[in-house]
Order: sequence, then C-alpha cells, then structure tokens
Amino acid sequence: MNLFKLQMGAVALAFASATASAAPTVIEATGFTFTNPDSTLADVLVSDVAGATTIRFSDFANSMSLNTSDADGNAYSADMTFAVRAGYQVTGYSFSASFAGTLDPAVPPGGGAGAGMASNRGSVSLIASGANDWSNQGNRSVNKLNGNDSFVFSAANLTLRDMLTISLNSSMTLFAAPAVWTTPDGVVQRQDSWAGLSVLNPTLTVYTTAVPEPETYAMLALGLAVIGLTRRTRLRLQDSVAQA
Repeated sequence: MNLFKLQMGAVALAFASATASAAPTVIEATGFTFTNPDSTLADVLVSDVAGATTIRFSDFANSMSLNTSDADGNAYSADMTFAVRAGYQVTGYSFSASFAGTLDPAVPPGGGAGAGMASNRGSVSLIASGANDWSNQGNRSVNKLNGNDSFVFSAANLTLRDMLTISLNSSMTLFAAPAVWTTPDGVVQRQDSWAGLSVLNPTLTVYTTAVPEPETYAMLALGLAVIGLTRRTRLRLQDSVAQA
C-alpha cells in the first residue's frame, strides 16, 4: 500500500474520531460571550484586560498532537461564536499558533539498503465572518516538517456590534515505515521510524471597545441643550442688571 493511501486511511479515521461527544465551552468576557459548542476539552480564558481578551484553544491543541511509528491522523472542526454585548464592538482579532514537526526515519547500520521513512502533513484554516457579509480567511499548511513553523491570522479596523463567528478547521496525517535489513549472518533486523506533528499554543485575542448606546447620545444632547439654555439665561440676567 502506498503512502497516499495510508494517509487517506488515517484521515478517514481522524474524521470518525472527531464525532466524539462534545462538552460546550462558554466564556463570559467583558465585551462578549464566547461559545464553542464542539469542544470536548474546555477552552481557557487567559486574560481579559483593557479591551483585549485572549482565549487558549485547549481542545484544539489536545486534538492536534500526534506521534507514531506507523500511520495516524486526526481532524478538528469547530464553529465558535462571540456574541457582542450591548455597548461594545469587536474591532479586531489575532490568532496565533505553531506547527511542531518531527521526522526520524530509521537508518540501517552503515547506511545501507532498507532505510525507513517518515512523513507528516498538516493544515489549519480559520474563517471569520460578521454582519454585512464581512469575512476574512487565513490558511497555513506544512508538509514533511522537521522543526517549528509559526503563523498568525489577524484582522483589524472592524466595527462588529452583533456577532463574530469563527470557523476553525485542521487536519493532519502521519506515516512512518521501519528500516529493515539483513545482517551478514542472515538475520533480519528491524528498527522503527517515527513521525510527529502538533499544533502548539493556539490562542485567539479579540479586541473590543466600548460604544455609547443611542440613549447615551440622546442624554448627552439633552445635557448640552440644558447647559446652553442655562448659559443664555444667565447672560440675559446679567444684561438686565447692567441696564438697571
């Protein structure tokens, strides 16, 4: 069986495992309510200070971490919502994470025939959407990664006062085949190869600002009108006293 077929089999197993029962995450932040209905491990509020709310996607990180000497794979899919509170608006977001890959193909003594192989492949996509058909998308893919690959998806200058929706999707497949060789005395030897891939520290920071409600503007206008009327009345009284 070739590598492609093994990787596709791993993907099929991954999507089957992704149907595990969910335990929704709900986080009440200052400017919004965050809900991840597809989580099986609770996401974590890291900080909520000065209009910047950071959430660590623990469920995503836990799902997307694999290491194998054979074939393996997994997938993640979640549709998250950020219901913006009255008096606030979302002005931007920044999602950051890193792929960490390891490839350790086994090699026979002396580097002869029968070397093993190791391969990994992964992808992450994030689609954000809001009112008035606004949307933004980020994608990152790696193939045969032996090291780290950091990435950021972000958007700025937003004015979302109702709902921000984020769809986060990821998949990864790994394959490793052992090194097999025969010693001079006819003994067949075998040594495992290893392949690994993880998504490290996936975090999302959502930026919000306070927005006065229409009632606030009305009260402000009324207050300015009262101040103006009071000032004009005072000036008329001063004029009357001066003429007396």
